Amino acid sequence: MKLNKQFTAIAKSLTVSNLAKEMMNYKKTFAFIGLITSSTLALSSNPAQAFNFTTHTDLGTCSTLVDSFSPSGVSLSKLSNCKTADGFSITPAPKGKQLQGKTVNKVNGVGVSGVVASDPIDAVRGEVDYKESIELTLPNPGDVLKSIGLSFLYQPGVFADKVYEAVKIKTDTGLEGILKVTGNTSATWSYLSGVVSSVTNISPSTGKGGGYYDITNPFGNAKFTSLILTPFSDPKVSQISSANSDFALAHATAKSVPEPTTLAGLGLVGALLLATRRRKAIQS
Repeated sequence: MKLNKQFTAIAKSLTVSNLAKEMMNYKKTFAFIGLITSSTLALSSNPAQAFNFTTHTDLGTCSTLVDSFSPSGVSLSKLSNCKTADGFSITPAPKGKQLQGKTVNKVNGVGVSGVVASDPIDAVRGEVDYKESIELTLPNPGDVLKSIGLSFLYQPGVFADKVYEAVKIKTDTGLEGILKVTGNTSATWSYLSGVVSSVTNISPSTGKGGGYYDITNPFGNAKFTSLILTPFSDPKVSQISSANSDFALAHATAKSVPEPTTLAGLGLVGALLLATRRRKAIQS
């Protein structure tokens, strides 16, 4: 009888010990899953990369374009390309063109200028006009463009413009939209229906403004590597003319978003860990 009691006591002790051990393992497992979850959330909420020529923040090598202005408001500096502190690359086209900064009514922007002053297809210095474009490459392949700002967009009768100026934005994946001025402080953004985008005026399209507009969430959650910015020209207006559409790049914001497969994989790891712990507990 005494021996049986001793065996019973030992068995209970082992059971309690195993239970405590398994509980500790479960705590470790849940802690690990919690770590995965928090890491995933941190990954999905990485701070956005951004630059802004008007507030002169995070400009990297592009800062020289707004650091040196002539009395006319056009930067004395020119660059074949530049890169912001957050990793955006800005490249002018066609080949032989250079980037050049400009300011109008305290609003800054970067456009394209010819290498020589006599360039016949460069009607407006420091802006992107006929047969010119800017390629904006995002910091990381597959980033989501959260916002983009364009300046010096005016309406008929302002600074000799004869059209409601417009810009075409096309991604390297084929997505395309057009921003068009419609009034003193209004503009439209045409893209796929169902995508929630908005256009905000930052400086009016009048003689006292900088014609500055921000497009928020322009392509929804679509991922791509780069986009091309070109004037959307009116065929009724002489192409090589300051009267046609021209503009400048003022700011951009991008954000990295984890792939759905990555999130699913992390969840699967957690589930497998739990299943393994449970099987071991049953076997014990």
